[in-house]
Amino acid sequence: MLTRRPLLDHHKLTERQQKNLAILELVRRAGPITRTEISQGTDLNIVTVSNYVANYIQRGLVVEKGLDVSTGGRKPTLVELHPKMRLAVGVDLGPLEAPTAKVVGVVTDLAGHVEHRLVQQRPKASMEQVLASLPAVIETLLAQVDRTRLAGIGLGIAGVVDEAAGTIRDTSSGGTRTSYVALRDALEATWQVPVFLGHDATLAALGEMCLGLVKDVKNLIYFYADVGCGLILNGSLYWGSGGSAGALGIARPTEDDALSWEKSWQYLRPSGIELGITDHARKLLSDGVALESSLLPLAGGTPEAITFDLIIQAAQEGDRLACEVIEHGAISLGVRIAYLANLLNPDVVILGGGTERAGSLLLEPVFRTVRRWAFEEPGNLVDVVPAKLGTEAVALGAASLIIREVFIQT
Repeated sequence: MLTRRPLLDHHKLTERQQKNLAILELVRRAGPITRTEISQGTDLNIVTVSNYVANYIQRGLVVEKGLDVSTGGRKPTLVELHPKMRLAVGVDLGPLEAPTAKVVGVVTDLAGHVEHRLVQQRPKASMEQVLASLPAVIETLLAQVDRTRLAGIGLGIAGVVDEAAGTIRDTSSGGTRTSYVALRDALEATWQVPVFLGHDATLAALGEMCLGLVKDVKNLIYFYADVGCGLILNGSLYWGSGGSAGALGIARPTEDDALSWEKSWQYLRPSGIELGITDHARKLLSDGVALESSLLPLAGGTPEAITFDLIIQAAQEGDRLACEVIEHGAISLGVRIAYLANLLNPDVVILGGGTERAGSLLLEPVFRTVRRWAFEEPGNLVDVVPAKLGTEAVALGAASLIIREVFIQT
């Protein structure tokens, strides 16, 4: 039975918990694997590894599977994760400011393989109403699985989290602060498992690190468009002092200083879920700029009907306006990435939140901008790559948080 550890203590692991996570994560990624290979991959001595693996086998978390090829002497025994032993639920409630936001839910085994998924349109509503819809979503997700195997539930929510106060506040104009504690406690009482709630971009970063990336990295930044980012530093999720780390930009100005703020500090303002690309194209065409663009015909002659996917399509067909608005959004994002690359010196920056659908149209100018504005040392080291998990990144990250806790607390 898992216990819900405080969000801000997730990086505070005992020596035993660190070894559990290192061994089981390696078995998950590389299994079937021998005890000797585990020892080499974790820098733990073979006796320690053998003792830990014996405990995992006794608990049913790891199983032995055949013999490896001998290099001389007795053939070593292979071990692998028993992924079907437990299940994890991950739910992404979607960004409040997105008019077409969807609720995405997954049920995974311990290897991160999806056993059941749910995608449904989410009505535009307040944070409180969105949270109130959670029990029905989870009930639907678990309707077709063995609930006795459920280890925990992870929830990814867009907003400013205050872990100490147990609140979350949406970042829209006049956003309200909502307590999630009562709902979390009610869910735990219903399902008899711990419920973890965290910032969506941070959980997406975890999902991409655990299930998206081929190589093992320790320092990673995940960009949810340019409205938020998830940070993994030295292999640990970084939540900040209160759980709200990852919000990009600054708070909205008051009406009194809005004009001067717009003129002087606009580069600090997030452009939005689609990097402002769609709004930029709509405004240019509404103002009569580049009316020869193929975007208007694609949108049926109505600028308001232009979508991000239509802009990508037009750009792929060589439309000049479409290419220019994507480049503009990419350069703005690249400057932010360069700043954080200088500050945090990550191995990888992952572009997600839907922007990855633009592919090289976005990736190339972002990469070029990072190379231009970052210092040479961090700029040459960092890889900028598109997200692999798509619209399921947050939900899979929330499930990965549960899997991680299963490993740690074994």
